[in-house]
Amino acid sequence: MTRAHAAIVAVLQCLWSAAAEAQPAMFWFNDPVGPDQTVLVTGADLDQITSAAVVRIGDGSARYAGQPTTVPILQANPLSLKFVIPESFKPGIYSFALTHAQGSIGGRINLPTIYWAQGNLGDEASPGGWLQVFGRNVVREASRAQLSMLPDAGNAQTKAVLTRGDLWRGAFRIPDQISPGRYRLRLSNGDGGESEWVDAGNISVRAPAPASSQSFDVRAYGASGDGRFDNTRAVRAAIDAAKDAGGGIVYFPRGRYLISDMISIPPGIKLQGERVDLVNLAWPDLESPPMALIQGTSRFAIENLTIYASNHPHIISGGFQFGDTQAAGAGDIAIRHVRIRGSAFRGLMEPDATARRMNEFHRAYAAGAPDTIRLSGNRIEVTDCDVLGSGHSLRLFKVTNAVVSNNILSNGRYGAYSLVGSRQVIFENNVVTSADLQASGGGITTLSKSVSASENIFIGGNSFKAIYGLDREAMTTDGPGGYYFGHAETIAPDRLSLQGTPNPYPSSLDWTGAAVMVVNGRGAGQYARLKTFQNKPPLLSITLDRPLAVTLDRSSEITITQAQQNYLVIDNVFEDTGVAAQAYGTALDHVIAGNRSNRTSGFAAFGLSYEQFQPVWRTQFLDNHILEGNVYRAGPERTVFSNEASILVRGNQTATGAGRPPMVQAVIIRGNRLDQDAHIEIKGFAPASPGVRDVVVEENTTGASREGLTIDRGVAWWLARKNVEARRIQK
Repeated sequence: MTRAHAAIVAVLQCLWSAAAEAQPAMFWFNDPVGPDQTVLVTGADLDQITSAAVVRIGDGSARYAGQPTTVPILQANPLSLKFVIPESFKPGIYSFALTHAQGSIGGRINLPTIYWAQGNLGDEASPGGWLQVFGRNVVREASRAQLSMLPDAGNAQTKAVLTRGDLWRGAFRIPDQISPGRYRLRLSNGDGGESEWVDAGNISVRAPAPASSQSFDVRAYGASGDGRFDNTRAVRAAIDAAKDAGGGIVYFPRGRYLISDMISIPPGIKLQGERVDLVNLAWPDLESPPMALIQGTSRFAIENLTIYASNHPHIISGGFQFGDTQAAGAGDIAIRHVRIRGSAFRGLMEPDATARRMNEFHRAYAAGAPDTIRLSGNRIEVTDCDVLGSGHSLRLFKVTNAVVSNNILSNGRYGAYSLVGSRQVIFENNVVTSADLQASGGGITTLSKSVSASENIFIGGNSFKAIYGLDREAMTTDGPGGYYFGHAETIAPDRLSLQGTPNPYPSSLDWTGAAVMVVNGRGAGQYARLKTFQNKPPLLSITLDRPLAVTLDRSSEITITQAQQNYLVIDNVFEDTGVAAQAYGTALDHVIAGNRSNRTSGFAAFGLSYEQFQPVWRTQFLDNHILEGNVYRAGPERTVFSNEASILVRGNQTATGAGRPPMVQAVIIRGNRLDQDAHIEIKGFAPASPGVRDVVVEENTTGASREGLTIDRGVAWWLARKNVEARRIQK
């Protein structure tokens, strides 16, 4: 730090007041938690806590169900402590208090923690439409769970109707007769009383915009539908007529429609076939393919038809201006009941011709192959489709309020699916598989220099199977890089000065929304999101989206990296893949729960120096089931030939000296069942600077295994209890 820099920081610190006397602060605690299960609390100066007490909150009108019970404090240290809910308690919401010399701190366990709410119109919902709330402890007792909608204007509240729910999601139906307007959402998960209702965000209710019902039959504009004559001009003429009329349906009756060039869809147009099995749009083997076969920017839909293509580019592209640039106003795109069969390798191709085409793809596409469906923007829907292409089955780029459900997504050669830099995405009840032995799986990424965050993603009820190519990852998070790693000081409650130099990214790169994580020194364990970045030497500073609870000083180290937050990977089935589900790099508040695995390498979390310091915090592995654990070339390490599956937590700590920050903090591994040839493994590597700290391993059942529970000396403050382990197989 220069002298001028130090002087500026000192003045700013004096202006907003001196730091208060250090006393305990709490940053996070895990839930859901039941009787005789462990609560991990993270914070600052927690070694000053002298006692802990817990009481169950009564259901209904009773405030408390009994007297507070004092419980032992386990593993207290400045950054964390643990305690156990009394075994005699019933399931429910628990209030706890941690006492210290100046007073006490505490919280309520199993209260709803809301990640996001999403309606059938995205940030809005329609009368009679649906509204879903995601997070932790959303619905605990379905018969009593309620969602109230309080209007901004007027006093009459409305109750949404619960249609299904569990710990991670509540799905509700909006009443038909509700008045339009903006509503504040209040949720009770069914446990506790009136004081246990929580804010669940806001939603605006409106009638959906009316779509034009005018129909423009392509036959009336010269299309033959016989599969022999080129229908490109006729289809374009029907689209132009619909556009001139202000929008409408371009209708394809039963037939096979040969098309030889790109079809552009203006806003307000729907391409609709008579039925998916009756209408085929067929492209020949194109020598000079356009950017996409079908493209639009906003407010278009494709329904009820089949697409065939040979040497093809991207097949359906929506919301892009060029390359990976989102078009202005992108969104309101729906792909429903569409079957795609695209193969650039169809027919009797000689090996050298196949190799040439593969090389052409690698030259033409940054991701190595075309996308079958690629979409960007707000309010995106891909439902009930059967998708097969020569490369990537699906690419969502900077989408918001997306629903991808009930699809078959088959990846082609070197293909994958990817959700890039997106938020509020429901990805459920899909089948993800490979149509080529070189196809991979995919996942959620921030693999773009224009992406600073990805958050609020639900991956639920999907089947991932038969993935054999590349890394074989069924569901991974990815995104190397970052903006800054180094020391920082507080100069205002929501402002930090940076003591080092930002990473050498282009100066125009937008940091907005990135994760600011305090990884070491004073205030470690806190995070916020970056609001603004000011680069005016000698003072480099950032503004946060909220104040930090504990001020930072010269001992504090932070990382500023792409945020990956609030991923829910719930009740999926994984079979014959590499890793089933993993956090690879930055992770905040992820839950991987209720999944089943056969012949995969299992479930994992990696804290990494991945071109930037990328920590894993507050990640929970709950109630997953590994049935068949013998794996062959399944990773997550590429060098592994044959091994056992595992639940693996790893902080890739490479520094040997003391004082390095941990890569992984606050992980819960609870209630998992590993039937055979599978184990739990936690590795932090460096005893002098542990790569992993604060792990609870509890109530897991492990069958016959060569490894069993393995925790190395680079793991600090770990607790293992109530695990059942079968006999160890001799190595």
